[in-house]
Amino acid sequence: MGTVWLAHDELLDRHVAVKALLLPESLTAAEREEALQRATREAMAAAQLRHPNIITVHDVLTHNGLPTIVMEMLKGRDLKDAVAAEGPWAPARAAALGLRVLDALSAAHAHGIQHRDVKPANVFLTDDGRVVLTDFGIARLEDQATITESGLLVGSPGYIAPERLRGERGGPASDLWSLGATLYSAVEGQAPYTGTSPMAVLRDALTRPPRPPERAGRLGPVLMHLLAREPYQRPDARLAAHLLRQVAEGGQGGQATAPLSSPLSGPQKGGGRGPVLVGAGLVAAVAAVAATVALLPRSAPTTPHPTTTARPLVATTVTAVPAQTPSATPSATATAARFTVPVDVCALMTPAQVRSLVPKASPKGETEGEGCAWTAHGNGVGVVPVEPVPLESAWGRSVDEATEKFVNKLNGAESGEAVQWNWPDIGLEKRIVQERKAYEEVNGIGDEAFSYELLNSKGQVERHDVIFRLSNVVMQIRYVDVKKVGDNEAMRKGARDAARWVAAALGRQG
Repeated sequence: MGTVWLAHDELLDRHVAVKALLLPESLTAAEREEALQRATREAMAAAQLRHPNIITVHDVLTHNGLPTIVMEMLKGRDLKDAVAAEGPWAPARAAALGLRVLDALSAAHAHGIQHRDVKPANVFLTDDGRVVLTDFGIARLEDQATITESGLLVGSPGYIAPERLRGERGGPASDLWSLGATLYSAVEGQAPYTGTSPMAVLRDALTRPPRPPERAGRLGPVLMHLLAREPYQRPDARLAAHLLRQVAEGGQGGQATAPLSSPLSGPQKGGGRGPVLVGAGLVAAVAAVAATVALLPRSAPTTPHPTTTARPLVATTVTAVPAQTPSATPSATATAARFTVPVDVCALMTPAQVRSLVPKASPKGETEGEGCAWTAHGNGVGVVPVEPVPLESAWGRSVDEATEKFVNKLNGAESGEAVQWNWPDIGLEKRIVQERKAYEEVNGIGDEAFSYELLNSKGQVERHDVIFRLSNVVMQIRYVDVKKVGDNEAMRKGARDAARWVAAALGRQG
């Protein structure tokens, strides 16, 4: 949106940066006028803020009919260039930077100002150790009328919150989403959404969850919490600061925040694109694509409510990242649900299929709540519809509600949360605590599926789980065979075979 020049303020005898606005030649007269007014709002917004992590605006001038903004001169480089040159950052270092950017955003939000373009290129690292949030070029004052006559959406692909892509006004939570995307880029070396074109990136941000981070470590669940699809699912600034501080301090209270100069992991080329002006027609086209795909809200897993089932199929307790209570917001993209009444889960596998998994079990299975289990001593397969929170029937929900439940389960598997479980019906009376390992997305089971393993202290697989979604129902398959402990492939095959058979039988009924 502009070119920055080095200049000298002769009156005050200081070096300054002067940003001269540049406009694409393809803009219409209305779009050009809106862009000019936006630049003026940048100066108005930023000039109100005095904070060590926000760039200082000294003045706004008019040159050749265009706004020209005079700002403090910063020496250093932005986060985008730093990651491209040095490689992805260590999670603690990224979390420490995130705390400073969050502090700047909180100060702006307290003045009723949204940044609306938080991205690595707008986070500047000065040579003297400051972290400075720059470029309030598309900031908006909450009490100022929005200029939307041309239908433009301005921002950077991969860093625009989904609600803004849907044409909503957005708010502080939108800036927190962009902060999450920025920190994701710092530790992964690329934005959570990338593609061959801005259109592809915008489409994916509207319709798909972000790629699970691979390098983020303990920062990973925090990033996925910030990148939740709906604003109400994200942490507020206070909770976000708490979560980032835990990562920056290595989980040890009272330790100093990890310095920004801490060692880096191996090099990886950074990614990213410049800002784009998205016309109303393009946004509508992307929205039309989104309307045919269930939105996947990404949030950190919520703490389960106590179950009231008399005898749960497998008793489980999960330690989860705190999440805010969602409010009831009907989805405009909801599709028709296939399942409106409970299905007899015990009829979803044939006797021959049951015998291949649990040879000594009764082929009829045993109903437990809304699920079913086929068990023998040391061996069992359980199939249970995943219930919503608060507890109610797992059948008859909307597709969006089921999708949210599926993604919350996915987040838990990605984070490697500890699971406490037992299964008395196969002889495992004592509750044990194990971590989820080997998370993997699985193709060809329902509409979407993933699997994970629970390992014993020797690193052997003791249980393999598959969770899949088919339309508006989420199913969990748990498979145990003590005779196959250590044979990871056999355990994986048993669980996935069961999941495929159940999904196929459900597909014939729905």
